[in-house]
Amino acid sequence: MIKMFFVSIMLATFYFICSIFINISWINDIACSFGYFLAVYLVTFIALIPGFNFVFMLISLLCDKREKKPCIKKEEDVTILIPVYDSKKYIKETLESIKKQKYCGDIYINIIDDGSTDGSLELLKAMDADPKITLIESKHIGKASALNKGLEHVKTDYTITIDSDTVLHPLAIRNIMNKLVNSDEKTVATAGCLFVKNARKNFITKLQEWDYTLGIFGVKLIQGNYNSALVAQGAFSAYKTDKLKEIGGWQNCVGEDIVLTWELLSRGYTTNFSKNAIAFTEAPENLRSLGKQRKRWARGMIEAFKKVRVLTSKKLNFKSKFLMFLNVFFPFIDLALLIFVPLGLILLALGSQLLIGWMSLFVLLLGLILCLLIEIKRRNMLKDIKCKLEKRSFLAFIIYVLLYAFILAPYCLIGYILELINCKKEW
Repeated sequence: MIKMFFVSIMLATFYFICSIFINISWINDIACSFGYFLAVYLVTFIALIPGFNFVFMLISLLCDKREKKPCIKKEEDVTILIPVYDSKKYIKETLESIKKQKYCGDIYINIIDDGSTDGSLELLKAMDADPKITLIESKHIGKASALNKGLEHVKTDYTITIDSDTVLHPLAIRNIMNKLVNSDEKTVATAGCLFVKNARKNFITKLQEWDYTLGIFGVKLIQGNYNSALVAQGAFSAYKTDKLKEIGGWQNCVGEDIVLTWELLSRGYTTNFSKNAIAFTEAPENLRSLGKQRKRWARGMIEAFKKVRVLTSKKLNFKSKFLMFLNVFFPFIDLALLIFVPLGLILLALGSQLLIGWMSLFVLLLGLILCLLIEIKRRNMLKDIKCKLEKRSFLAFIIYVLLYAFILAPYCLIGYILELINCKKEW
């Protein structure tokens, strides 16, 4: 794994250096119209850095060997934490999916009602009594505090978190626990694989379906191979209970799951990804809600850098530190997209290919090749667990490739800025 990691970095760096020389003439052409600062900025964050990242991911996936099925140990007892806030519409389906799990260990469920106002608490109280379900009532204190309340009641060695609108595949708990339990002792958290539950709702959810099945899945696949999954997301992840308690659980912040994951990594632990532990989550159904979500995610990343001393931690392994460092470029890439796309399209309409020419199209081609490889990996995984998903929209794929990052860029930038200037947080 270490050899694969350094080979990927070396080849991506070689590509980066070659790209600098190849793109010098492009930089000079742009500089003639817009000056060298903007020329260098755009080429760096539209072509060079994304190209480096694409090549790094491609080599990592190509060098990745198919996992051997682990020798399954005893299926350990586990406690699931479900924070609930105004989830009357979804919580019953979530609990039904847990009952259908093909898992031999005991599954305990701690449901924490975080001051719901829509009748969720009354619905939960009216359900048939189950000795393995503990209902914890609370005032509205936020997701992180609700999870910590649930953690106080956990008596098993392993803890799983799922959101109240998450539906689990029947093999989800078996596969995520097998991954965590069969990993080495330093691995303390395993992220599950999330797909969109309401993908057929409208075009916005169809776009997110491609994001989850290509973007998020692909990134986690690579990070997991390096035992450095940077977000063990609250929507579906498994943890060693004693390590959660060791760091004091979740911090009360917008990105509580990323902050917790980085805190674990900074203490010398490792995290991974169970690609065949599938869960389905509700995605935002309009652009406003999607933008609000991405602002929150962007703030969470900045929070992680502020709250966890990751880049100076002596216990943090080099692989995790490198992958975290790549996140530093995201704000600059988002800003470059906001300048590059509209300016490039205007110039193209005027008959100039100054920005949208063969160099930018080559980077796009790299991205498409990467998407193809990720899709092959995803299909093989689904075949292994005999899971069939509905066909995705090809039009949504075209928009996802060409414009999705540009559409979300302003929301992400607002999120970065709000966190940097310490604006009031909204959940």
